[in-house]
Amino acid sequence: MAASDPGVIEQLVAPAVMIPACGLLLLSSTARMNTVLARIRAFHRERLDVWRSDADEGSRDDRVRTLRLEGLQRQTDRLLVRSALLRATMLQLFCAVTCNLLTMIGLGLRQLFGSEPGGIYVASVWVFIVGVVCMIGAMVTSVLEVARILETVRYEHDRVDQLCGGDPPSPDSLDSSVSSGRAHPGLGMGEGMGL
Repeated sequence: MAASDPGVIEQLVAPAVMIPACGLLLLSSTARMNTVLARIRAFHRERLDVWRSDADEGSRDDRVRTLRLEGLQRQTDRLLVRSALLRATMLQLFCAVTCNLLTMIGLGLRQLFGSEPGGIYVASVWVFIVGVVCMIGAMVTSVLEVARILETVRYEHDRVDQLCGGDPPSPDSLDSSVSSGRAHPGLGMGEGMGL
């Protein structure tokens, strides 16, 4: 195949299209990651503020303080899971971009040296397939992360309803209601289910 063969353009189209697609997905994942990390840092600051606050042992303020600390810890843990999923998504997308660039280089070398379909061409196709598999993996981790988006907000909503709905329960009674699967009186329906 001659180096001037127009077929090379057709062969390079697929990896060339995949690179901007991965770039757009990386851009949105980076924005989501920045938001999650900012939220985690805000929770850490709030936990330190609550931890420093004074309250008489056994008082209502002490129970509110304990519930807030426990709630902030749970929300932070959930956001850390989301950030890990986003990191996995981004790493797979970077891998996909790298594979597509290597595919383009391999196809270009094949055209440059005029080799028949074989060594370089087969390797390029396999690298392209690996890049597509990486994109599929990135979509799976991205879907898992998106499925968790409302968990933290729902938990926070239920927790605020609980704290504002009257005298807060003791943390012991909250733990027993969660482990038994029934919501504590005054809790939102999602709270007893760990949402």
